[in-house]
Amino acid sequence: MLIIHEHGQHGGPIEWKAGMGKPVAPIWIDLVSPSEDERRCAAEITGLRVPERGDIVSLAMSSRIRTEDDAMYLSIPYFADTGNNHAAPVGIVVTHHVLMTLRFESSPAFELASESCDTHRWDSSADVLATLIEAIVNLAAKRMEDVSADLKKLSDRIFTPVRVGTPALRACMLEVGRLEGEQARNRSSMLGVQRIVSFVRAKKPEWMSDDVEVRLRVVDHDLRTLDEFDDQVTNKLQFLLDASLGFISTDQNHVMKVLTVTSVATIPPVILAGIWGMNFKRMPELDWTFGYPMALGAILLSIVLPVLFFKWRGWLEGD
Repeated sequence: MLIIHEHGQHGGPIEWKAGMGKPVAPIWIDLVSPSEDERRCAAEITGLRVPERGDIVSLAMSSRIRTEDDAMYLSIPYFADTGNNHAAPVGIVVTHHVLMTLRFESSPAFELASESCDTHRWDSSADVLATLIEAIVNLAAKRMEDVSADLKKLSDRIFTPVRVGTPALRACMLEVGRLEGEQARNRSSMLGVQRIVSFVRAKKPEWMSDDVEVRLRVVDHDLRTLDEFDDQVTNKLQFLLDASLGFISTDQNHVMKVLTVTSVATIPPVILAGIWGMNFKRMPELDWTFGYPMALGAILLSIVLPVLFFKWRGWLEGD
């Protein structure tokens, strides 16, 4: 898909189709999992080399962030802003007259930035870049706030006066793992954005206005604040994980204490039975017609009753 935004356009962005003419004044070219024809069209419109996916995910910093003539080639190797496990790289090429983005997944941040053209008239490609980065950071902050809210609910589930069984605590641990994965994706995305902001601010090309530089400075401050907030959320996740493990360990220790007391209490009868055995001359059970099946029933009952007691106490998995 090739989406074209033009200077001062009305009616929203245009999705390019084969046979369409060249846009008059493009300011943002957005490529979404583009075909070869769409890549070729974007190159003709902008006069820029469209990066390959391998360039974006390359480990070499020279491939991730660099300048070529008047263009700045930027990339976020791991970008996820949909709240799920899908992550894909994002490439950004910006010059004094046009911004070109290359992505391989749908993105709420890009959609939010695209919608802003209806209320904010872009003056330059740097203005578009600042708008896009602001949208990415704002949505990342919203996702972190959602994770923090979920942590509050999870904390209330763990720290409750009512006894929480091991299966419920295990479910809480799984929730901690899910939230930690979501936060890790946020962290990786923001790391790529922070590198881009730092690089653009350090280069500060001549065609970048002071207003855009101020906006990027504010974004840089927001990113540092989110980094501190991320530390708090990570520490809270670790605390809740340790608390869940601690409660499970406490329950297991209590069970072992009860079993130890029970086993100690049954030692004297076992010793006495071992000494005396079945050595009495007169034993009424020997003459019982149903003595043997009754003995088997008593053995079976001695097995079932402790199991039912353990189940009632919630010591068996699944209770």
